[in-house]
Amino acid sequence: MQEKLNSALAYFFAWLLAFFGALSLQDWATIIGVGLAIGTFCINRHYRKKSFKLLQQHPQLRELYEDING
Repeated sequence: MQEKLNSALAYFFAWLLAFFGALSLQDWATIIGVGLAIGTFCINRHYRKKSFKLLQQHPQLRELYEDING
């Protein structure tokens, strides 16, 4: 049983290192940047929807919202 585990871990780490080694630092920076941009978009969209629902439920807040945002 121990040999199977050691073998599986060895193959896993070999594949993992091969995967990370296949991409350059610039590639990783691009992947991380795109991921962060998508995450930021999703968070902003979530809070915009939340604000919109709040304004629909409380129309008296619309004037305050418009004063704050511009």
